[in-house]
Amino acid sequence: MGEQQRTGQSPSQAPKGNLAPPLQIPESASFRRQRASRACDTCHARKVRCDADSLGVPCTNCVAFTIECKIRAPKRKKMGGKKDGESERRGSYGDTAPSPIARSASVSGQREIPPPYEPNNIGMNSHHGMPDTEVSETYASQQCVNNGTYVQYMKPKFARAPIKEAGRVAYLGESSNLSLPVQDRHGPTDVVHYPLPENVRGARARLKELDNVEIDILHQRGAFLLPPRALCDELVEAYFQWVAPVVPVIKRTNFMRRYRDPKNQPSLLLLHAILLAGSRVCNNSQLMDANGSTTRAAMTFYKRAKALYDANYEDDRVTIVQALVLMGWYWEGPEDKDRTRGDLVTHARSDLAADVTKNVFYWSRVAVMVAQGCGMHRSVEHSQLSRADKRLWKRIWWTLFTRDRSVAVALGRPTGINIEDSDVEIMSEDDFIDDEEPAGAAAAQGYQPEFASDPIHVRFFLNYVKLCEIMGLVLAQQYSVASKSRRNNAIDLTHSDMALADWLQNCPPEVRWEPQRHHFWSALLHANY
Repeated sequence: MGEQQRTGQSPSQAPKGNLAPPLQIPESASFRRQRASRACDTCHARKVRCDADSLGVPCTNCVAFTIECKIRAPKRKKMGGKKDGESERRGSYGDTAPSPIARSASVSGQREIPPPYEPNNIGMNSHHGMPDTEVSETYASQQCVNNGTYVQYMKPKFARAPIKEAGRVAYLGESSNLSLPVQDRHGPTDVVHYPLPENVRGARARLKELDNVEIDILHQRGAFLLPPRALCDELVEAYFQWVAPVVPVIKRTNFMRRYRDPKNQPSLLLLHAILLAGSRVCNNSQLMDANGSTTRAAMTFYKRAKALYDANYEDDRVTIVQALVLMGWYWEGPEDKDRTRGDLVTHARSDLAADVTKNVFYWSRVAVMVAQGCGMHRSVEHSQLSRADKRLWKRIWWTLFTRDRSVAVALGRPTGINIEDSDVEIMSEDDFIDDEEPAGAAAAQGYQPEFASDPIHVRFFLNYVKLCEIMGLVLAQQYSVASKSRRNNAIDLTHSDMALADWLQNCPPEVRWEPQRHHFWSALLHANY
């Protein structure tokens, strides 16, 4: 999909707060890297990690923030004998200041921190590779609390307890081992969604418990930084205009309310994912490289979102699913390779490898697994969720269904969602209402939401879902391995053709493509047809 940009921690020249410099790469980054044996001047002065030794000049930090990367000439050794040999064995990290991690470890008396990464140290057996077996008092007390989590489900009031946070829901399927003692205790019940116990929280709620390594990684990735506000606004608007109609997984009214509130900002993981998706459809010059591509900027947002996801930073499960869906908008290609030069065969092989691990297929499947883990594939009509949250859950599940089918068709992969495992009701136009219905004076005055759903977008998605159902039928009957041994392929083909004809005949005129009268969304829908 394009070249990649590596990110790093903001140098002192960068604006403070949430304002990050423009995401442009200097021209020098496209040339072959020179080898270095020490930290660059900028990283050395700021006492942060520098990867110029392993990856060459310019280093990650200087590339990400468009700063000239310089390596000072090494000092000539004046002392001989044992000290010279010792200095030579230490390598490039011998002259650099210890990292904050190493300093904190030496003060607290913890395990000695291993030396920085060196290519020759990969797979080396060392006492530094021993797993940590020490248990702190904080960890031990947390384990005691966690061990009592499942007991909460045995309480009589728990099955009918109101679900105050839609992103903190536990799902107990009928065949679950835990559902058996619950039913023995309270009798058969149709409840499968339960409020998650309060002690189950992610890293965002327990930042003080993150170790220095995790914090350092998030800072190095720039995960706590955002672009200038004007650029953020443009990316968010681009997302809701061009991406959200295809994946309507976010309540725009709620998101914008928090986005504008400095005291109650939206999830950082979700915001980086939105910026990633928005950067794919935004033509702001600050996002473009010398070739006019926004791929490097998209990779910056992708790596920030991925770092937060890997650190278990977010504990709202709905937010995690929303972010995972949007992370598929970045397609990872060859690492640090110039498309205009080099071996085309190598590029092709790299792309094939990236197709398996870091593309829309990968992230869509992860999103489906997380969604099924909290029970989004099951009907929530009789659950304790609010009306607005029930609508959102339904939209998210059918969005995952469309991604599953369309990606399987596009990449020739098997589908991941078995429709027989789901009892989620089919969507209607009412499911696109974000807010709860107003009451009292607001209702009497004819309340109009600020971000009402576009009827074209609503009809587009409803008919896109129907089309994806036919996609799944065609895949099962014509392209599955089992279909090759069946003898009624001609009959199946006729049924699929009739289903497509019926879909086209009943497609609403607002989103039906016609040569003389059409728009973007009708054209996109017809292209899928």
